[in-house]
Amino acid sequence: MPKEIHIYQRSLHRFYPSHPFLQEFITKIKSIEAGFFGETYADRFLKQIEFPKNHAIFKGLHIQTGLDSYLQIDTLIVTRKYIAILEIKNIKGKVYFQMNPKQLVRNLDGIITTYKCPEQQILRHNIKLQKLLLHLKIDLPIHNRIVFAFSSTHVVEPPEKVPVLMACDLPNHLEELNQLPDVLTISSFRKLIHFFKTHTSPFQPNPIADQFNFDWNTLGKGVFCPNCKIQLVNQKSCPSCNVTRKILIHWAIEEWFHLCKHTISNRECVQFLNLHNKHQATYILKNLELKPINSNKHRHYTFTTSFWLTKESTSKIISTQ
Repeated sequence: MPKEIHIYQRSLHRFYPSHPFLQEFITKIKSIEAGFFGETYADRFLKQIEFPKNHAIFKGLHIQTGLDSYLQIDTLIVTRKYIAILEIKNIKGKVYFQMNPKQLVRNLDGIITTYKCPEQQILRHNIKLQKLLLHLKIDLPIHNRIVFAFSSTHVVEPPEKVPVLMACDLPNHLEELNQLPDVLTISSFRKLIHFFKTHTSPFQPNPIADQFNFDWNTLGKGVFCPNCKIQLVNQKSCPSCNVTRKILIHWAIEEWFHLCKHTISNRECVQFLNLHNKHQATYILKNLELKPINSNKHRHYTFTTSFWLTKESTSKIISTQ
């Protein structure tokens, strides 16, 4: 399950019951969960396929391709024969790929909802991937597919340029592609796989406060145990489940990066964790796997890949739902 789901679930306690964006936040969590369950369901069919000996399947590939540009793909299948980009969606009801403007429109029991157009998303991925392959001097055909996970989706108007599949049709479709002749040498294939493995990084969504446009100061402050709904003051661990304060502080800083901002200063740390003084904040920020920016007076910190991979970050989390 994507890490952001765990972090969002345990962040619910920071939205007080009358917070104006609580329901939107809950809806967002449910949307991400639905996407994950759709991908998980589609994966069942991928496991039924006999891929060529040399193949790799990347889930949630996230590669920086420019200063503010990223290649972010749900499912990427790489063989010596082809590359397949799968954009997997879990949307119930009747869906229409509207042409002008480009949108995905869903009609569920008479309620109309609009989404970003997955066809445009996958075409952008295609362009970035083509440029990347050109840079690596690799020539490999790319096949784009939009995959709806469940048959509860009724595609009324399909997109113009990208074929649409149901997840249950993936085995038949990909088995056909697997009959294509090899294009890459084994060494070129390994070079490409190595590039993807070494250049992918954790996806970090925009903070919720930016997405919903609200002041992060309206969120609950302090160090909480999300498992037990207990706020710690001076305790070294949760008095109920014994999760250490060190882990709870790490979780709280993760919540900060997902809810508030992609950087944190000493003063913001004091406010968000309800600390007694700036010295406590300095100690915390210096001992986490964070990247310092600027000199002492204007210093703030941002996350690093190692910050998300520490023991505290990967400790067991009990769902708050």
